[in-house]
Order: sequence, then structure tokens, then C-alpha cells
Amino acid sequence: MRPFEIILLTLLGVSAIQILFSAREKNQTKLLMKFIFPVLLIHLFLEQYRWQMFPAYVSIIMLIFLQKKSIHSIIKFLFFIWVGLSVSLPAVIPIIKMPDLTGPYTIGSSIHHWVDESRMEWFTDEDPDDMRQIMVQFWYPAEKVKKAKHTPYVDHINTRTKSIGIAGGFPGFLVRHIELTKTNSYLDLEVDPAPAPFPIIIFSHGITSMRYLHTSFAEKLANHGYAVIGLDHSYDANITIFPDGSIADYRSDITGHPDSIIIRKKQIDTRANDIRFIINQLERIQSGEIKHVLNGYLDLTQIGVAGHSFGGGTSTLVSFLDDRITATMALDSWMNPVPREVIEKGLMQPFLHIGRPHWGDSDYPSNYSLLDTLIQNNRGSNHQITIKNTLHMDYCDAPLFSPLVKIILDVGKISRHRSVYLVNQVSLEFFDQYLRNTPSLILNKKIDVPEFHYH
Repeated sequence: MRPFEIILLTLLGVSAIQILFSAREKNQTKLLMKFIFPVLLIHLFLEQYRWQMFPAYVSIIMLIFLQKKSIHSIIKFLFFIWVGLSVSLPAVIPIIKMPDLTGPYTIGSSIHHWVDESRMEWFTDEDPDDMRQIMVQFWYPAEKVKKAKHTPYVDHINTRTKSIGIAGGFPGFLVRHIELTKTNSYLDLEVDPAPAPFPIIIFSHGITSMRYLHTSFAEKLANHGYAVIGLDHSYDANITIFPDGSIADYRSDITGHPDSIIIRKKQIDTRANDIRFIINQLERIQSGEIKHVLNGYLDLTQIGVAGHSFGGGTSTLVSFLDDRITATMALDSWMNPVPREVIEKGLMQPFLHIGRPHWGDSDYPSNYSLLDTLIQNNRGSNHQITIKNTLHMDYCDAPLFSPLVKIILDVGKISRHRSVYLVNQVSLEFFDQYLRNTPSLILNKKIDVPEFHYH
């Protein structure tokens, strides 16, 4: 919660108790009420309104009238319950707090619309001339400036909240407050050349997800000197919004479709080619062919790929196909769509899989047996870690949203901030070990992490 929210709600709670249950001193009550209104104005001016605070605003108005009247015990009880809900609601649905940074670098970010003119878009039967297009976001070490604009956690807030609400089966305004999230990165800053050339990490999201759900991962690595690139895989992201306002909606709900296996194969191939296209673009950026803030600052000899769920399968496939990739990480990866050839031949690159303890109660109970086969056939260094008390959505930013996500999403019993920290920290150490030759304390078991089980 934000500072003035905490102060305001504290004053509200104390005032309510005093008015309703205390043998009150009128002067003391009036003094408290005088404090509430300046704090309310400061809160609205500096922190902005959010719907979770609305019951508190109503409570403050009600206190004005109640302090002047004798109150029936039933009314007292009901109003006390209302105040309790008013105080607790902003706490259980808070503004997302991004993890504190531990690295030395300020983070810049830039967003781009890229069109791959070598590929037709097969998702759009209604437009046979449609080329494959994606939205791409960079995070990178940047020069610190005094006045810089924070990168929004999500863009196009009205369109996105509506789409998220439809996907989740709830009114979109319930997640409108994500626009108030303050990220740790800033838009369009100049590069900090000190840690250059930057090793590269490309991240692939899961089905129905989006690049924004892995912002903490991207900021963690960029803060430690990496250039991180996240993308929205058009038509299997929740929604992709292009600069002209057009959208790529979600078109991947094919459960039960008789051709689902064929479609998923085509889909993972498309995703892998999205990443190969990005690497091609990075080569053009490095050479100066494409004008970009990162011109000349990229280390194309050190490229890592990572992904969550279907993105983990994507990172596995693209590593098999493209020897420009140096290291591969998969977060609770969905391995079933990965071609059998990849599973049976394995990868050349160092490989890390980190995920929940088991997939036995999922729709894909064979998932870990496929992973085991892949690891047995890999020819590079292998690391496999499971984190106790985690579920599928612990491997993105979802736990940061609210304590309530444990009820509505696949989020485990582990502390919600702890899971995000562990995933991001082991990701950083994995890439440090294989892209920077810096041995990892976690991977080499030099420190004890009680939540980890090493395979």
C-alpha cells in the first residue's frame, strides 16, 4: 500500500473506534477528523484515486454525520464491519509493488512494432496478405536522469483491462489499478555504456499471457547489465495492440479441436520463428542497419532464451533450431508441444528447468517425463530445480498482484514475494554462469535454499 493510503486508513480506523465505542472527548474527535481531510486531499493529489479506496471515502463522509448523533448499537456494529472492509480492501488488492533492485544499473526501456515480411500470418484467414507482426519491448542498462518517465506496467489500459476481464470472467475495471503500478524502468533513456557489450536475454510468455507478466524478471536482469527483450506472440497472447490501434486478439483456444495437435505444432513453430526473427533484428541493430538506442552495445555471442509454460517449450525448440543461442531456461515449461525430435536428440546449450513439484494433477501428467527424457539426451550442462509449494503462476508476476490470487489462480502456498524473488534470482545466476562465466552460488549448491529441490 502507498504511504498516504496507510495514514488515511489508520486515521479512519482510529476515528471510527473513537466515535462508535469510546467515551469520546469531542475535541479529540474533531482533531482527528481535521487530520483526515488534509491527508485525503494529499492522497488524491499525489497517489490518485483507485476503486479499492472508494469504501474508505464513503466511510469518511459517514463519520461526519455519525459523530453528531447518538447511534443505535446495531448501526454501530454494521458500520464497524463496513469500516473493517474499507480498511482491508486496499490491503488485499494493493497497487502492485515491484521487487526492489539489487543491481548497479538504472533501467531504460523501449517498445517497438516489428513486421517480419518473410512470413505470412496464418492466424488471419480473413486477410491473406497479412504479414507476421509482433510487439517487442527492450529493457537495458541506462544513464540515470533526474526527470524520467516510468515505463507503464501495461499500455493501452482501457483495452487491456477489458481483455483481461473477459479472459478472467470478471469486470475489467477490477484490474484498472494496474495503471498505477510504478515499474523500476524508464522510457527511452540513453544507454549506460559502462557494462557494454550487453549479453542478451529473449523471453517468451505462455499462452493467454503477455510480456508484461514478466516485467520483474526483465528488470532484474537489466539491472545487472543484460539487454532483455520480451515480446507478445500475436494471437496467442491475451491481446497484442499495435501502434495504429489495431489488435491481434486471442485465437488459440483450441481445446478439444480434432486438429489441436497439428495446430499446436504449427503454433510452436511460429513462436520459435518469432524469436529467430528477433535475433535477426538484433544483428541488424548491432550493425547499425536499424537505428536503435542499443546500436553497437549488444553481445551477439552471448544470447540466452527463457520462457514460461508454452514459452518454455518455445525456448527449448528455438535453441534446438538456432545455434546462435548460448543458454536456455524454461520456467514450469509445457513440454508436450515440443517436437519429438527435440526431446530425443536433446540440446547442445546449457539448460535450466525450474518449476513446480509435479504436473500429475494437470491436463498434461506426462509433462515431466518428457522433460526427464530431454534432460537425459541433452549434451550441455543440465540443471533441474523444483520449488516447494509452488504452482504454475508462481513463475511470473502474478503473485505480486494480491494475496487473493491464491484463490483464483494457480498460485501456491509459498510466500508470494518469495516465489518471485527465487525465480528471478536463480534465472540471473544461471545466465551469469553461462553467459558471463560467473559461477552461481545457487546452482552449485554453495548456499542453502530450503524451498529448492535439486534433481
